[in-house]
Amino acid sequence: MLMNKLRTQVKWIMAAIVVIFVLSIFLMYGPGGGRGTGSKDYAVAEVNGNRIMRSQIESGLAEMAEQAQNTQITSEDLPLLRQNVLDSIIIETALKKEAKEKNIKVTDEEVQKIIAQIESQFPTKEAFMQYMEQSGINEKKMKEDISDRLAQQKVLESVVGEVVVSDDEVTKFYESTKDLFFRRPAGYNVNFASFGTKEQAQKARDQILSGAQWDKVLEGLSSDVRNSTPYGKPTFVAEKDLTGEMKVLLNLPVGKLSPLLSVTSEDVLLVMKRSKSPERVLSLSEVRGEIQKMLKAQRERELQQKFFQELKANTPVKILDPSIFPAPKSPESGDKTE
Repeated sequence: MLMNKLRTQVKWIMAAIVVIFVLSIFLMYGPGGGRGTGSKDYAVAEVNGNRIMRSQIESGLAEMAEQAQNTQITSEDLPLLRQNVLDSIIIETALKKEAKEKNIKVTDEEVQKIIAQIESQFPTKEAFMQYMEQSGINEKKMKEDISDRLAQQKVLESVVGEVVVSDDEVTKFYESTKDLFFRRPAGYNVNFASFGTKEQAQKARDQILSGAQWDKVLEGLSSDVRNSTPYGKPTFVAEKDLTGEMKVLLNLPVGKLSPLLSVTSEDVLLVMKRSKSPERVLSLSEVRGEIQKMLKAQRERELQQKFFQELKANTPVKILDPSIFPAPKSPESGDKTE
């Protein structure tokens, strides 16, 4: 969708596994969390001497299915998915042990920040507290869980340390991939602002057409502006994406303001066409920062993955119900079996 392209600047996401431990809090305590299996419970494994119950595995399985959304999951997938849940429990157990041994501390302010983010999922604080009460969620236990996850994240951050990507690495990556990753199609550099109603958008348009500066107008209407680009930082839109309501931008003269564009029922867009951009390969100077972030994130993931493998190898695990997990690999496959 063009709206997404206009709204979102390209961001390189840091190692996903670092975030998973914090996001798991949202799955546990956000809307829809706290599910049970409703079936008879029993121990299916032991991790570092601690019994892992079938309900824990199935709850994790349900969370994975929820995150997968439209991805089709068959009965043949379940053993491997349960193994993935068990692996995450193994890693979490080991990380909790590491955090304790390293005496890693989490402040009340850090915990409260996460709680505030969870609360923001609800329309009001009262609605959040009502959900907590109705779901039987203990506030003290929730804070302890959040503190544990943040401590685990700090362990991961200490493992990664300060990863440095050299200029030579950036240049080498750029030269080998520029035609694949950094070729930009023909399009336009534009400023945009989105509003919730046509009245708000028209007010902004009238002021700009009367000679008021783009940034000044949006600043004055900041409570009505849902998303926008500063005048000095226009965003790129490819010609091929200008379809539907946005097609009018193709013939809009450079330097002119568009009519009101109803992109969705809740978004009215105002666009200023700044300049035309021919198809070209972005220069190294334009993408250097993005490449550095991407290579840094890749290096961090590699270090974390290596650390996870070490944690798993050093954590005692005993399978009590092998029927719900994947069958062990045969010696001929080359994999080790317990």
